Amino acid sequence: MVKGPEKIETIEAIKTLSKGKGKLFKLLANKLKMPRRQQICVNLSKISQYSKPNAVVVIPGKVLASGELKHKVDVVALSFSEVAAKKIQANGGQIHDFDWLVKRGAKDVILIK
Repeated sequence: MVKGPEKIETIEAIKTLSKGKGKLFKLLANKLKMPRRQQICVNLSKISQYSKPNAVVVIPGKVLASGELKHKVDVVALSFSEVAAKKIQANGGQIHDFDWLVKRGAKDVILIK
């Protein structure tokens, strides 16, 4: 019986987050270790609701395209739907992986779970 994540992207993200120092990185790594059916999926409408312009938003799961972004945000997540990525970039924001977050640091980020 296999326990833990099987997707290479998830395993690599956990390894990257384990290198970071701070409670946020440990929390994110633990969230990603959950079974895939329990991982978080967040729509753009929720990101827009809980973030401010030019914020860095962290999602320990997948970003989906339902809803609209009302402002520019940088989003860090495990994965993005194609449409969600296009909407974020069309609005002036950027999409990033967890490696970018570890290099940037955990200061001034919004965690949506």
